[in-house]
Amino acid sequence: MVRYQTAMIPASGENRAFQDFWEAPHRPLFLAAFLCALFTVAWWPLGVTLGVPSPAFEPAAIWHIHELIFGFAGAAIGGYLLTALPGWTATPPVRGGLLKALVLIWLLARLALALSLHVPHALPILFNAGYFLLLAAILGARLISAGSHLKLGYVFAVAALGLGEVLFATVALSERPWASLTLVPAVLTGLVLLMASVGMRAIPAFTQNWFARNGQAFKINRDAPVVQVLLVACIVMMLIGWDDMANATMISAGMALLWVMRRWHGLSVLSDPLLAALHLAFLWLSLGLIVVGLAGLAPAIYPASDALHAITIGGMSGLIMAVSGRAAAHTESGDMQATPGFIAGVVLIWAATWVRLAAPVFPGASLEFAAAAIWCIAWVSFVVGFLPALTGPVRRPVLSGRRHGELTEIITTERTGQ
Repeated sequence: MVRYQTAMIPASGENRAFQDFWEAPHRPLFLAAFLCALFTVAWWPLGVTLGVPSPAFEPAAIWHIHELIFGFAGAAIGGYLLTALPGWTATPPVRGGLLKALVLIWLLARLALALSLHVPHALPILFNAGYFLLLAAILGARLISAGSHLKLGYVFAVAALGLGEVLFATVALSERPWASLTLVPAVLTGLVLLMASVGMRAIPAFTQNWFARNGQAFKINRDAPVVQVLLVACIVMMLIGWDDMANATMISAGMALLWVMRRWHGLSVLSDPLLAALHLAFLWLSLGLIVVGLAGLAPAIYPASDALHAITIGGMSGLIMAVSGRAAAHTESGDMQATPGFIAGVVLIWAATWVRLAAPVFPGASLEFAAAAIWCIAWVSFVVGFLPALTGPVRRPVLSGRRHGELTEIITTERTGQ
């Protein structure tokens, strides 16, 4: 790994904490994702049910869906990709003014959409698309300059997500806003494609390193192109209206992911909360594809709109929590240890998933409200545990501890932006 170390400009107190906050992209972007996850659900449906004024977007349910997909997941994806970028390109992390501009555009997108009844509709579309465009541009410029062409697929994935956001927001802000819901399955499948591609490499790598530190050295398979092929085919089928074939293909993709996981030794790592969270969230991603596909083929048995929460809460949110929480798990010895806030958050997200999936089975039990409340408590617990990772020297690698046979590397980044 390339080391970036220079003398630091002395600073103290709040000014120093503010400077530290912008020294690594995972700090502002992960925090933005966490707060978006919390406040979106705390506002609607939880807050509105308790009498809080609804967002200035109609219908509020579509605002809720948009923010969890493009706001919450969009910020988390940006945080992860920009955190991984220095390792791919041997360049310093994105920080300072460029990072602040990216976060500002993301914040303006949230504000513009929440006030869409009072601002020109072009503004939320412009800011939301601008975030993904700038993120793709940063990734593409760094990767091309470093000759890391094999990673350019992530640039296209971010650009495709931005295009999906433009289409979704354009329809949602039209005279037929409910028509935007027809795009949700395809967009979510695209997110699954991105998260599965990352997870199939990152989770085996983290697992293999954990086994090595415990004296068990063996190689774990890290990828399965058939999964990506199936998910891409599923998206294409959804867009051209082949719904039954898309659902069948989604089920096949979920089963393929389960087949990939069979060699990850998931049961052996349950004693480690950090790894257990990753494996269990990825399991939700796999099972979610199967559940959503089955619900699409037999909607009379279980509503497909409810089945999607297996992916969004259990899989997507679980993975975001499991991956990002590793940044707050560093110890002085170089190993990693889950914080109480991490453990509480992961357990509560699991509980929220089960409660939300049970809602259509017990329609009179107010389980949707209960799931929203559990979700909010989960993110509050998680954020409290993550706060220490927002300041101080940046530990590299951010999302993993000491590799077997190596010392932990703490990188002090220079403040000149070079």
